[in-house]
Amino acid sequence: MKNLFILACWCVCLPAIAQENVSKAHAHNDYEHAKPFFEAYKLGFGSIEADVYAVKGELLVGHEIGDLKADRTLKSLYVDPIVAVLKAKKQGNFHQFLIDFKTNADSTLPLLIQALSPHKDLFVKSGLRIVISGNRPAIKDYINFPSWITFDGRSTETYPAGLGNYVVLESESMYKFGMWSGQVPMPQAMKDKLKAYVERVHGSGRKLRLWATPNTLMAYQALWDLGVDYIGTDNLSELADFLKLAAK
Repeated sequence: MKNLFILACWCVCLPAIAQENVSKAHAHNDYEHAKPFFEAYKLGFGSIEADVYAVKGELLVGHEIGDLKADRTLKSLYVDPIVAVLKAKKQGNFHQFLIDFKTNADSTLPLLIQALSPHKDLFVKSGLRIVISGNRPAIKDYINFPSWITFDGRSTETYPAGLGNYVVLESESMYKFGMWSGQVPMPQAMKDKLKAYVERVHGSGRKLRLWATPNTLMAYQALWDLGVDYIGTDNLSELADFLKLAAK
C-alpha cells in the first residue's frame, strides 16, 4: 500500500515538475513565429524575447530594420497580450520579458516606459520581470529608472553596490567560450570554461542566459547539465519537449 501511495504521488508530481522545467525555456527572436508570444506562452516558456526599434515615436518589432512593419508594434504583439494574460490570472510559467533594444537607449527606453507604465502595478504583482538588453543606458544611470525595469548584465561589466536589483539576469554569447556545433559532445575545455562562468554568475546572485547556442538536443542537454538558467531556442516545441523529458 505504501508503495502504491508513493507511485501515485510521483504520477501526480511528475507532470508538475515537467511543466516547471519548461520555465527555463527562452524564446529567442520570438516575433519570427507565426503567433508571437502565444506559441511560446502556450508551451509554458518562462522567458520570451522581442527585438525593438524606436521609429517615429513608435516601438516596432523585428530583427533587422528592413523587417519592420507599421502594424507589428510592441504593443499589439506583446504588451496587450501579456496584460490580458496577467489580468486573467493565467500567467503560467511566463515570468520574464526580455526586450532587446536595436536603437539607442535614449530614444527607445522613454517610449518603453511610457508604454508599460500604465501596467506597472500588474507586472509587479504578477512577478513579471522586464529586462532591457541590447543598447542599454550607462550602468551609472540604471538607478534613475523605475524599479520595475531591470537590465541585462554582461560578463565584462561590474555593478556598484546598490544596483543588484537592477541587474538580476546576465547574458553572454556562447562564442566567447569556443566554437561548437551542438552535433557532437562539447569539448571538455569549453565545458570547463562554461562551468566556471555559470558558477561565477550564480555566485553573484544573478541568473544566466547564453545566446548563439545551437538548436540541437545535444546542446539543450549540455546547457541543462551546466545549470544554465535560461535555455534559448528558435525551435519552441523541440525545446519544450526536451525539458519535459528532463524531469523523468
